[in-house]
Amino acid sequence: MKGNKHPYVILSAAMTIDGKIASKIGDPDISDEEDWKAVHKLRTEVDAIMVGIGTILKDNPKLHIKYFDHSGYYRIVLDSTLSIPINSNVIKYKPEIYPTIICITENGSMEKIKDFELKNIKIIKSGKGSRVDVVKLMPILYQNGIKKILLEGGGNLNWSFIKDNLVDEIRLTIAPWIVGGVDAISLVEGEGFSKMIESPRFILSDVDHRNNYVILKYIRRK
Repeated sequence: MKGNKHPYVILSAAMTIDGKIASKIGDPDISDEEDWKAVHKLRTEVDAIMVGIGTILKDNPKLHIKYFDHSGYYRIVLDSTLSIPINSNVIKYKPEIYPTIICITENGSMEKIKDFELKNIKIIKSGKGSRVDVVKLMPILYQNGIKKILLEGGGNLNWSFIKDNLVDEIRLTIAPWIVGGVDAISLVEGEGFSKMIESPRFILSDVDHRNNYVILKYIRRK
């Protein structure tokens, strides 16, 4: 069970009826403009937005806020081996408003770390294995003043939070089509649970719909 010293984590995603967040070639174009506005509104309510390195390498997003006035937040990238290109948008786009934190393992190259620190990028080490230890990472982020995180990760990042019961709230937009494909990316990937009883449970707290889209909000069962 999480203590009081962890950020509140909201998993936000748009997916197809069959649970895919991107097609077999990685096309993530699921949201309509209304959904994007809702996402950006949600971004104004958190201290940080978090993605995995895969999202950065594939989409090179700015992870900023459109449509609304806002004073900024942290951009957090989980990048175990510090493989992010130093010219990525999350590094160079408006760092004074959207400072970036990169989370790596304790095996990270000191030379690489210095290159990023010269660009005022904060590097946080968590875990001695091959992947960032998100359980250890959460209180570190809390100590850095991050009390609420919007998780906009891919399927593997989502799994790393779900498997350790670190997600407090889920906001899903279900788009009115089916894409299929065994290689298409699902909302949660990773190893998965063997038995249903092992998985964390959520309570449906809100349902809305518009233009054949369905918006669901879940909260974690305590």
